[in-house]
Amino acid sequence: MSNLDRGIVLRIPITCHGTADPVETRATGLVNIDDIAFTGAGDTLLAAINADNEVALVRPDGSHTTVLTAADGLENPTSLAVRGTTVYIANGAYSTNNDPNLLAARIRTGE
Repeated sequence: MSNLDRGIVLRIPITCHGTADPVETRATGLVNIDDIAFTGAGDTLLAAINADNEVALVRPDGSHTTVLTAADGLENPTSLAVRGTTVYIANGAYSTNNDPNLLAARIRTGE
């Protein structure tokens, strides 16, 4: 799960009994994070950074890199969905009032 105001990604482990273990902070420094989507198997995920018009790749160690920006057509990304090697990004265009849209981008692994 993510916390928009604190800019963090949290992990809530579930035990074999269906109860929650203590919450773990997995990534920080992602202020205005609006949504996350896992890229596939494992703990690597993409994060929609709404106010900054960015999508960040967040690695299991918590490090992150901007992979898409306004130059790629982002306008206040609000949600992400991954299907196979494609990520779909819904853009609300709240601050630009220009072009709410749905972008599709290819996920490249191993590079």
